Amino acid sequence: MPRAALLEVPNTPLQIVDVDLEHPRPGEVSVDIGATGVCHSDIAVYTEKLQNPLPVVLGHEGAGTVVEVGDGVTDVKPGDRVVLSWLAQCGECFYCIKGQPQLCETAGAAFARGSLLDGSLRYKHQGRGVYQMAGLGTFSQRCVVPSRSVIKIPETIPLASAALIGCGVLTGFGASANTADINVGDTVAVLGCGGVGLNAIQGARVSGASTIIAVDMHDERLELAQLLGATHVLKPSENLVKEVRKLTGGRGVDVALEVVGRQETVTNAIRMTRRGGQTVLVGAAPDDVLVKVPAFTGMVLTEKSIKGSLYGSAHVRRDVPKMVALYEAGVLKLDELVTKTFGFDEVNDAVSYCAGEQGARAVMVF
Repeated sequence: MPRAALLEVPNTPLQIVDVDLEHPRPGEVSVDIGATGVCHSDIAVYTEKLQNPLPVVLGHEGAGTVVEVGDGVTDVKPGDRVVLSWLAQCGECFYCIKGQPQLCETAGAAFARGSLLDGSLRYKHQGRGVYQMAGLGTFSQRCVVPSRSVIKIPETIPLASAALIGCGVLTGFGASANTADINVGDTVAVLGCGGVGLNAIQGARVSGASTIIAVDMHDERLELAQLLGATHVLKPSENLVKEVRKLTGGRGVDVALEVVGRQETVTNAIRMTRRGGQTVLVGAAPDDVLVKVPAFTGMVLTEKSIKGSLYGSAHVRRDVPKMVALYEAGVLKLDELVTKTFGFDEVNDAVSYCAGEQGARAVMVF
C-alpha cells in the first residue's frame, strides 16, 4: 500500500497517508516515483487559485520507474525509467492531427477533471476516491497513469533532474524554442526567473538570442539566470521598460516572455516588445489579469503579436528525447535547477519553499 501526500482542505498541511491504488487498466502503467518537483501550479491548487476537485494528490512534474503495465502497452516495460508528462497527448484528436498536441482534447479534459483519461480514479483513501492532479499525482510513492504520459529515458540522467523535464523544462524551454520565433542575434526579455522562466532563458540561448535580459526580484534567481544564459539582469522597477529599451537600441526586445502571471508583468512585457515583435504569455494568471492593448494604436500601428504558450507548445514524445539529448551534450543544464531537495516526509517544507519563491526548483527525492 503506497503512501501519498493528500490535500483535503485548501491551505492546510498535506497529510501523508496510506492509499489504496488499483492496478493499471488497459493502456495504463504503474510508476514508482523517484523524484518530483514542486511547481507553482501545485501551489495554485493548494491555495484554490487553480480549481481542482478534492481530496487530491498534488504533483505533476515527476520521474520514476515503471513497475507494471496494463494490456496493450508496448512502448515501456517494468524496469524502464520514465519522465511523466501532465498532458497525455492522444495523437488522434483534431488538435493533435493539426500539429498542436499541447491543445489535445482528450488530455485537456482529463487535466481539468483530475482523473485518468476515462474519467475514473485509481486512488482510494478510507473508501473515498482520491483525485490525481493533472492525471498524475506525483506527490506519492506510486501512481497509475496513462501510458501516453510516460516517456522512456536513459538511466544516465539523475531522476531529480529528469523530473523537471515533465513540466518546468518543457514549458519554459518550449515557450522560447517552439512558441516564440527567436532567431540568431535576437533580443529577448524573460520576466520571472523561477523554474519555468530559467528554462525560457535556456531556450532563448539555444535558439541563438544574442541579448537575453532576465527580470526578477530575487538575487539568487538572477544569479542562476546568468549561469543559464542571461546576458543582462534587472530587478522590477518603475523604469523597467525604459531600462530594457536602453539595452536594445531604444526599440525594445524582439521577444518578451512573461512567466509570472501578474497584471504588471503582462503589461510590461507588451510595452517592452518592439514594433513588429512578439510577446509570449506563459504565466498561469488568474482570470482578473487581462491583456489591455488598444486595437489600433497598440496592435495595428505596431504590428506586435501576442501569443499564449501552453506547455511550451510541446510535442512530448518529440521534445522529451530532445531535452535528454541536449542535457547529455552539456547544452541544457538541469542539475543546476535543483536548488534544494527534500525527502517525501518533508513535503510541507517543500511546498513552503516553493510558495516562498526561493531558488529554481524544490525537488522531493524518494
